[in-house]
Amino acid sequence: MTNLQVWRTFEPDSYYRTFLEHRKRPDGRGLANFRPINIKVGTVTTAEGSATVRLGHTTVMCGIKAEIATPTLRHPDEGFIVPNVELYPCCSPMFKSGPPGEKAIGLSQFLRNVITSGEVLLPSDLCIAANKIAWCLYCDVVCLNYDGNLYDASLIALMAALQNVLLPEVSYDEESEKTTISPAKSLPLKLKRKPVSSTFTMHSDSIQLVDPTAEDEEQGSGEVTVVLLEDGSLCTIHKPGGHSIASDSLDTFIDLARKRVTLVNSAICKALAERKAAS
Repeated sequence: MTNLQVWRTFEPDSYYRTFLEHRKRPDGRGLANFRPINIKVGTVTTAEGSATVRLGHTTVMCGIKAEIATPTLRHPDEGFIVPNVELYPCCSPMFKSGPPGEKAIGLSQFLRNVITSGEVLLPSDLCIAANKIAWCLYCDVVCLNYDGNLYDASLIALMAALQNVLLPEVSYDEESEKTTISPAKSLPLKLKRKPVSSTFTMHSDSIQLVDPTAEDEEQGSGEVTVVLLEDGSLCTIHKPGGHSIASDSLDTFIDLARKRVTLVNSAICKALAERKAAS
C-alpha cells in the first residue's frame, strides 16, 4: 500500500480536503466537470424498451414492460407509468437486502415527479379505449454498480428506455368487447418532453461539485438536483435536505445544467441511431 493509499484509508477527510483546496477531486476532475456518459439501448431483449447507462463507474439499467390494464374510475381515459428503483447489495455495500430503503424510495418518487411535472408522457396517450383498456408501463430501474449520482444516471436510463419503447398496435371492438393485438405493427411512445437532470454536492458556499461520486457524496453536506427541459427551461429542483443554497449558487447550477442538456439528449439520440443501424 502506497503512502497515498494509507492516507486515504486512515484519514479520508484530510485526504479529500487537500484535493478541494486545489480545486480538484481525487478522480482527477475539476469541481465543475461531469463524468463521461455511455448509453446503450435495447439491452434487455425481453422488455418493450430498455437502456443501460454508465456515468463514470455508476452503472444503471432500465427495463420497461408494458401490460394492458383497466383505467381507474377517476381517470377513465388515462393509462399508467410506474417507475421503480431497486438498489441491491451487489451494487454497493451501503445497500441492504430486503424491502426498498429510503434512497430507493426517494429515487422512485423523484422519477415520478419528473415525469409528471415535465409532462414527459401524458397518461391520456396511454389510453387505448376509454373506460376499457389502457397501457401500464412498468419502468424498473436497477443499479448494477454504484459510484454516486443515481439521480442523473436513473433519469438518463429511464428517458433512453422510454425512447426505445415499441408497443404493438392494439384495437378494441366495443360491440364484441374484444381486444385485438397486432405484434407485427409496433409504435413508439409519444414523448412530449425530454428532461435532463444535473446533480450538485455542496461542501460550503464556495465549493460545490457537479456529478458527485460516492466519495463526493459522503464528504459533502447536502445535494441538489436541477432538472431542465430540452429547451433549457426549468422543470423542477429536487433538494432532499442538507446544506442551504445561496441564490447565486443556484443560478450557477442552472447555467451548468443548461450546458449538459444538449450533451445528454445527443448521447441518447446517438445510442438510438446505433441500435437502429445494428437491427
